[in-house]
Amino acid sequence: MEAFQRTAAVFDVDDSLLDGNCGAIFTWYLFSYRLMKDEARRRLPRALYDYARGKLTESDMVALASRSLVGLRADELKAHARACFLQHIKKRITREGMRAVRRHLLAGHFVLMASGSPQVIIDEVGSFLHAHASLGTRAAIREGVYTEELLMPLVFREGKREHVRDVARRVGLDLMKSYVYSDSVADVPLFEEVEHATVVNPKTRFRAEARRRGWTIAKWDERWQAKEGERPEAEPADEWAGWES
Repeated sequence: MEAFQRTAAVFDVDDSLLDGNCGAIFTWYLFSYRLMKDEARRRLPRALYDYARGKLTESDMVALASRSLVGLRADELKAHARACFLQHIKKRITREGMRAVRRHLLAGHFVLMASGSPQVIIDEVGSFLHAHASLGTRAAIREGVYTEELLMPLVFREGKREHVRDVARRVGLDLMKSYVYSDSVADVPLFEEVEHATVVNPKTRFRAEARRRGWTIAKWDERWQAKEGERPEAEPADEWAGWES
C-alpha cells in the first residue's frame, strides 16, 4: 500500500461542511412532522430553553438529538432521514467543503465524516459525498426500534477522537499525516492528532487559538446549489440556529 493511501481526511459536518446543524435540522424535521413519540416532543422545547440559558451543555444536546429517536422504527427512520436530507440538508452543503472532499477522494485519501449528530442522518451526508465511512452518535436498537440507550462514547470532544482512532486502527491509517476540517473548539483533541488541521468558519475566540497554534483557517459559506443573486428561502430550521454541536 502506498503511503498516501494511508492518509485520512476527517470532516466535521455541522456548521463547517454544512451550512447549519445536521442534527438540529433532522430533529426539527421529526418534531414538525409529528414523527417523534409524544414524550420526546414534550421534552424538546424545554431542553432548547434550558440550553439557551446555559443549563444544558453541547454534549447534552448531542445526546438529546439521538434520544429524540426513541420508539421509532429503524427502517422507517432511515426513510425519513433520506427525505430530510433531500429536502433540507443537501442544498446546505458548502461549495468549498464539497470541493475539499473531492480533492481528497481524487488523492486516494480515506474520507471520513465525523459528527455528534445522529448516525442515521450523517450516513445520508456521507453517502451523497461518497465518503468511505461516517461516524455519528448512535442509540441502541432493539427489535428494530430505537431506545434511549446511547452507545458510548458520544462522537463529541475526546469521544470523537476515540472513534476516529478506532477507524484508523481498523483501516490502517496514519493520523499523524492526515487532515481534519472542523469549525468547533470541541474538536481540538482531534486537531492535535493530525499534521494538517483546518479550522473552518471559526468564531472569534477559536480563530485566535487557531492562529496561535498555526492551524489553517478557511471560510466555507457558499452553498453549492446557490445561484448568483438568489436569496435562500426562509426555513423553520433557522429557528434552531443557536443549537450548535
